[in-house]
Amino acid sequence: MQADAKAVLESLATAVLLTDHTLKIVYANSAAEQLFSMSRSKLTAYKLTDLLDKGQKSLLESIQLALKPHAQGFNASSIEIIPEPHQSIRTDIYVSHYSGKGRGLIVEFRALDYQQKINQEMARRSQHLAARDLIRSLAHEIKNPLGGIRGAAQLLEMTYGRQEHLTDYTQVIIEQADRLKSLVDRLLGPQRPNPLTLCNIHYVIEKVLSLENMALKTQMPIRFIKDYDPSIPEIMLDVDAMQQAVLNIISNAVHALSEAHIHHPQITIQTRAQLGSRLINGIKYPSALITSITDNGPGIPENIRETLFYPMVTSRPDGSGLGLSIAQSIVERHNGLIECDSEPGRTVFRIVLPLRKENLKGRED
Repeated sequence: MQADAKAVLESLATAVLLTDHTLKIVYANSAAEQLFSMSRSKLTAYKLTDLLDKGQKSLLESIQLALKPHAQGFNASSIEIIPEPHQSIRTDIYVSHYSGKGRGLIVEFRALDYQQKINQEMARRSQHLAARDLIRSLAHEIKNPLGGIRGAAQLLEMTYGRQEHLTDYTQVIIEQADRLKSLVDRLLGPQRPNPLTLCNIHYVIEKVLSLENMALKTQMPIRFIKDYDPSIPEIMLDVDAMQQAVLNIISNAVHALSEAHIHHPQITIQTRAQLGSRLINGIKYPSALITSITDNGPGIPENIRETLFYPMVTSRPDGSGLGLSIAQSIVERHNGLIECDSEPGRTVFRIVLPLRKENLKGRED
């Protein structure tokens, strides 16, 4: 492919695939990598028909007809694409014929679900930030009077300390003030973030898993499955904070599995480098590191899915509702985001972090 033509295709926000006369994919632009969540080397191992639902017979017939010389192009609306198990994308597609040195199809995809998902994520993030800012403002207002209440209780205890019944009351005030201060501190989050250092994400995950394995020794056995991409480079991380973010997500999965009494509970941790452009919080990055944490638990209740990352939202009677909110804040501080998909029997959280292009030299196709 000529360099100028390739540069044009790479700059498009529309996903484009080129096939040869056998429908084997010979080229995928960056937008296609992002849409299908696959590298172009993986996409070019497929035929176009491998990505389509085999039940769409009329579409498959139209594609075969479009291969013929002088054939007219066509478009189809709301087509379901299934690139991999558990992944379904609904798109409009535009198919046209090309010929010259070779012969094949140009196929454009405009994802309906993907655009809707981006809009939902942006709206959800905006609402989350507004809710978080409101709660942090309230936490600041609460923190100052708490210090005064605790100090007054201590003065009462010092002044009337000989009266045992009064000491009992002042101790309750001090203990509850300390408990509320601890809660407020968690709402406010770390005030002085640690400096970022080069670290491999697998080091962070292994540290968290060692903690969880120790905690689970006296509880139900949960199988941890590790599916790491060993070629993922080191990235700049606040190591302690990122450990906390991963720990919060895995701990939630452990609690969900334990409370649901799943017969064969398991949590899969997968890491992958997503080559090709990736939109993260409205900014386009050349590539991304995706850490997926998947459990086979009961799924997240429908009534809290939209507000899952808000502070104080939880489905557990003894939960504080701060774990995911804190994890989201930590990941956002790394210019990343957390995605979540949930259904009965499968819940997956994805930590998406930007990867710099220079860290991936040698992996480009």
